[in-house]
Amino acid sequence: MNSKADVIAVSTERPVYPQHKSRFFGAVKREKLRLVFAFYSPDGNEIAMPIASMSAYLKRDFPWVEVMLEPVLILRDAERYSPENYAKTIQALEPDLIAFSIMSPHWYPMEPYFEELKKLMPDLPICIGGYQAMLSQDQTIENPNIDYICVGDGEYAIGNIVQHLRGTKDGPADGMWEKLDDGSVFETEPHQIGDLEALPFPDYDIFAKEDGFNDVNSSIFGPQGKLVLPVMTGRGCPYRCTYCCNTPILEGWKTKKTFLRKYQPEAMVEELIRLRDLYNVGYFEFWDELFLSNLKFVRAFFEIYKQKIRLPFSINSRVEVMNEEFCQTAADAGCHTIWFGIESGDEEYRTKMLGRKMKNQQVIDAAENCKKAGINRLTFNIVGMPLETAENMRQTLKLNQTIAPEHFFFFPYIPLRGTPLYDTAKENGLLLTHKKNLHYLSAANDRQFTLNMKECPELLTQGEYNEICMEMLAFQERNNRLSYTEGNQGIGDTVEDKSFELSGSANDAEEAVAIDPVTVTKQEGGLIDSVRNLFRS
Repeated sequence: MNSKADVIAVSTERPVYPQHKSRFFGAVKREKLRLVFAFYSPDGNEIAMPIASMSAYLKRDFPWVEVMLEPVLILRDAERYSPENYAKTIQALEPDLIAFSIMSPHWYPMEPYFEELKKLMPDLPICIGGYQAMLSQDQTIENPNIDYICVGDGEYAIGNIVQHLRGTKDGPADGMWEKLDDGSVFETEPHQIGDLEALPFPDYDIFAKEDGFNDVNSSIFGPQGKLVLPVMTGRGCPYRCTYCCNTPILEGWKTKKTFLRKYQPEAMVEELIRLRDLYNVGYFEFWDELFLSNLKFVRAFFEIYKQKIRLPFSINSRVEVMNEEFCQTAADAGCHTIWFGIESGDEEYRTKMLGRKMKNQQVIDAAENCKKAGINRLTFNIVGMPLETAENMRQTLKLNQTIAPEHFFFFPYIPLRGTPLYDTAKENGLLLTHKKNLHYLSAANDRQFTLNMKECPELLTQGEYNEICMEMLAFQERNNRLSYTEGNQGIGDTVEDKSFELSGSANDAEEAVAIDPVTVTKQEGGLIDSVRNLFRS
């Protein structure tokens, strides 16, 4: 059975695949191939959307594959999820393949796990996917314990590798790089899936436990006491922010018209109804890179959602589109919180270094428009970036103090390979080769902030960085008040909005019908308490 990867694979001119050098081709002889998916969760989240999508595809097209999930939930039980004990857990499952979805900041913490797995199960193929494999191919495949890496979209590629392991499809596992017996690497092109409708909707059953979702930490910032389910209406973002993994993926996308991908709004709403009724969902979080990447979709989706779903939700947005009309339309459809990135409060730095060209007044106006519509504001901010000054950081704090969002969130800059800002850091000799603890939340939890790059004392000293971060932490603990109860909710130059450039008219307008929203009340406690509750439903 050939997968649709045959249709989208672009590996037309490549060396002949030396199948005799493959260590794992045709290695699986039993009737059911046993695949374990895994990911690393240092912050409590127990949902991984790429795994949900691959699981759904395998269950639909490859019923002879037994799909299991065993994530590394380090906050659940540090001892149970130590590398040694985790490897023993996997060994007991007797898998034929283990496939990890890894974000780049999680690469170093995960390396000991790969080593332990190979010690116990030297004949178990280990496959790595996610942004780490997509953007840091050489670093990933060079790890002596890694056998395959998925260098693009994973659905068809995972279908190819299971056929490869069964020996039912000659040639390489398209969409993968494979380390051969002699240590050489056979490379194939990354898959770029432009048609989401060819794929099934994600499989959430894989995350359920014996009692369903009662003990699954599924939410980032959603309410407690009800199931908050993350969902995605599409993939892709048209912006080229210098610090974001999306940028190199967009640059390498061969057919730009297919980069911004959305499900049909009617089909998406029907799927949300199914999920709502099946799991008793009380709140949806839209994890799209940019929910507004297609205005035509947003217009139709909001109209159907408010009529048929009537549940509160959160979205990612950009300040360039958050005018009064849009915010009110979103609120009428049930939007409870909008997450948006400020990143730096210094206009010049934000424009030149981050590729974010909005003015501070646009940020203030957008936040005010949300407030007028009764929508909560959650801002993302980055600190300790390449060539950032102490004054740049202070401007970030000042702008957020002006807005006073319901949730102020800041995190240390982490250099991500493949991104333009990583290249800037490298060109200026700022990268650290020895620092491997690069988690977003650890510094705030430890109340000790250390730069993730070499210090530039003439711009920002380590002492200044820690001092300003502590001021931000104090503001966060005083300011953050995003919480939820039933009832009613109460809270110059412009930049062209590129999110509609490829896919819709910026003049489209939505009509709104009010639904029952949720209310905001003051939340006590500081950052540590709020972080612990990020994934509580």
